[in-house]
Amino acid sequence: MKNVALIIGVFALLSLNGCVERSSKYKALQARLDSVQVVNNANVGEIESLLAGINEISAGMQAIRETEQLLVLESTTDQKGSAQSKIAALKADLQTVSAAISSYKEQIAKLESSGKRQSAELRKLIANLKAEVAQKEARINDLSAQLAEKEKELGLKNEEIVNLNTNVSNLQREAASQKATISAQDQSLHTAYYIVGSKKSLKEQNVIVRNGIFSPLTVSARAQEVPFTGVDVREAKNIPLNSKKAKVISLHPADSYIITADANKQLVLTITNAEKFWKQTRYLVVVI
Repeated sequence: MKNVALIIGVFALLSLNGCVERSSKYKALQARLDSVQVVNNANVGEIESLLAGINEISAGMQAIRETEQLLVLESTTDQKGSAQSKIAALKADLQTVSAAISSYKEQIAKLESSGKRQSAELRKLIANLKAEVAQKEARINDLSAQLAEKEKELGLKNEEIVNLNTNVSNLQREAASQKATISAQDQSLHTAYYIVGSKKSLKEQNVIVRNGIFSPLTVSARAQEVPFTGVDVREAKNIPLNSKKAKVISLHPADSYIITADANKQLVLTITNAEKFWKQTRYLVVVI
């Protein structure tokens, strides 16, 4: 009997449940529940989308913060490499960061204008991100201005260095020219000339002349047209005459030189007082 009663009760409950499900109130309630569930799912999707966008921007801002710090370190640390290459690298980094900031500004603008319902915390988070993006943009602009100023200073320094190098080159050429001139002047100042030959050959070369039958031999005015042998008066002490007989025709004080024979009985003119010997003339003419 108890089992029969239980079976009857279960059928009654099922019958009641079926009636409830077929009722209009139940259907209306179920429809509202389904609508709320759809809206809830949409809201969850919107929130997830918002959070994804915010997370992306946050991650990007962290990268910008790290890059900004790196830029500051690079601009204040003495590194290897030329100044031009470092400036070029910094400019490339700044352009990359500027492009990223522009992208994040667009994403934030889309989040603000999306029309999606946002909680106060989300709005605050977006506002903070927007403020930080603006701050970073100002900082990057400041760094760009500093870099442009450094590049300008570098250009001026390079121009100054080029000018200095040019001046140095000019001064070096001028110094070399002056040195050569001084050397030539010094050489000319201390150079004397001599010629040794027979009376006949020296006459034929117009080195010596006799102005009268009884006049002594003298150095011709055209003597300088003949190639003499040059010597440095500071070093020339002995002039070999290669002869057993010789006579000095040019004007030199007798007490400033001597003529002696060497081991082969060949005469040698020895200058004993160079300053006195060459004082009247720098051309020595000896007839052998």
